[in-house]
Amino acid sequence: AHVSSFLAAPSRALFAAALNSRDVDSSSAIAGDDWEYLDFGHIEKDLAAKLIDDDIRDVLLSIDAINNLRSLWLTNCINISGVGLEPLRGS
Repeated sequence: AHVSSFLAAPSRALFAAALNSRDVDSSSAIAGDDWEYLDFGHIEKDLAAKLIDDDIRDVLLSIDAINNLRSLWLTNCINISGVGLEPLRGS
């Protein structure tokens, strides 16, 4: 089990990104590896509304989204222009 298993999936991903871990093994230990779906509607609406493209990019990188993520919902992420989705290019 990973160290943040008690958090909702988006919170685990944000936690891993906040620790600025670029090491895939460390990121998996923090965030886990079950990333088929990621819905930001599972975190507080106020927090989702504050996220910007850099935050989304960091989350996608920390969970190796291009290889793991199948569906992404940016529920309540009103400050996203799309630039932060670059890590998904080619997926």
